[in-house]
Formats: sequence, C-alpha cells, structure tokens
Amino acid sequence: ERRTGKEKPFTMPENCPVCGTKLVRKPGEAVWRCPNRGCYGQLVRHLLHFASRGAMDIEGLGTKVAEALVDRGLVQDIGDLYYLKVEDLLQLPGFALKKARNLYQAIQRSKKTTLARFLYALGIRHVGEVAAQLLAQHFKSLEALKKASLADLMSIPGIGPEAARSVWEWFRNERNLQVLEKLLKAGLTFEEEAAEEAPEEKPLEGKTFVFTGALRSMTREEAKRRVQALGGRVTSSVSRNVDYVVVGENPGSKYDRARALGLQILSEEEFLKLIGEKA
Repeated sequence: ERRTGKEKPFTMPENCPVCGTKLVRKPGEAVWRCPNRGCYGQLVRHLLHFASRGAMDIEGLGTKVAEALVDRGLVQDIGDLYYLKVEDLLQLPGFALKKARNLYQAIQRSKKTTLARFLYALGIRHVGEVAAQLLAQHFKSLEALKKASLADLMSIPGIGPEAARSVWEWFRNERNLQVLEKLLKAGLTFEEEAAEEAPEEKPLEGKTFVFTGALRSMTREEAKRRVQALGGRVTSSVSRNVDYVVVGENPGSKYDRARALGLQILSEEEFLKLIGEKA
C-alpha cells in the first residue's frame, strides 16, 4: 500500500557497512555477519548487550556512552570497562564529575553478579537468558563450564545442539579466554542465585507451546521461563505436536500455520490466565 513505484531493488552488501570487512555466512544460517572482532559496530553492540538490564545491568551505559568509549580508544573489549577510572570517564562528551562518578560506581557494582547473568552478558551466539540460566544451574561454576565437553553440553535438557556447539567453541577461542581472564582479574564474583521454589504441581507437564508476535507483559525469554517452570516446553516451529500457540502483537506466519492445523490459539490474556498471572 505504501509503495510508490520508485522503489529500488535491495542489493545485499558484500562488505560490512561499518568496517568494510567482507561478510561471511555460516553453512545453514541465513544471516551474513562481519567476522572482524575489532569492528566498531560490533564492539558498540557488544558493550550495549553486556551492560543491558538482563545482563550486567550497568545503569548509564547507553548507546552514546558506548560509542564515545570506543571512539576515544578507552574500551577495546568488554574487559576494559572494569579498568576505567573516573578520570577516563571525564573525557566523554557531557560528563562532569558527578556523572563520571555515577557511571564508575555502576560499573563497579556490576562486578557482583550471578553466573547466569554473566553468561548471558558474554553474548555467546544462541545463548539467551533462559539458556544461560540452564547452563548456570547445571555447571554451578564458570570453571566447570569451561571444561565441559561438547557431549556434556548437548546432554543438558533445554540446550539445543546449536547453543551447545556455540558455547563449546566460545570457550576454546583464545581471544575470548583472554577477555574472560581480564574480567576475572578485575574482580568479578558470582553470587549464588536464590533458588526459585519449584511449584508443587506442574500444571503444564507435557504441554508444548509456540509463541508468535510481541508480548506486552513480558519478554519472550521470560514467557519461556514461566512455561518451563510449570513443566511445559517451548518450541520454535508449529506442528501437530504443539498444544498451544500464544499470539501477541503482529504475529507472523506461525499464526496462519496454527490456524490451518486447527491448533489451540491463546491470546496473551488467555496465556497469562493459564499460567496464573494477572493480565
């Protein structure tokens, strides 16, 4: 409806628009990626993910700050964050003493975190909040996870083969290990996460869910966690083996597929009621 007839065909770039490195695509993946670990764009995005609320939760480290840290050469990897001084932060645009101290203190506070948050913060491909939580619960320590074999990782319920291989490869990359060592030397410590009380009953035991569209009340990862805590499982593909398809805003083709198969479709409100949450 919005087309004017003047549109130009999209041409997939061969090189990263930020650093110019030739893009690559792994076999079986649809996405082309920049392989340059020193790419400005990648480093800024990595910093933002590392500092995000579900990860290290560093208040005040937003896009402009991340870009300024990289622009000035103050941060070349996530480990450098913990070696910044107030004097370094005063170099950033718009930073007076109070703002610099606030960010410095936020960075220092983030040194005390949980293993699950830290694993999610590392930005390992295919490892979201739920997978990070499962890994932390299974291995209990970073050292145990580092030593895990690919078979160990693949045996964990809820960790798919792609995530397992991605984690295994990440901990065998020398550059990653150097950054990890830098982070640990900076004094990061992992608190034992308070164990969530398991529900006495598992009302969703044996039930399979698919989510499509954006949920207003929680993130997709949070919804998965709620389902798993109640005994259910979440899959990404629609088939006759699925019990419920939860439909949020702007659902994709999974919604049409679910209707065609006659599967039970739940609105977000119906899903919240099913898991015992208030809409």
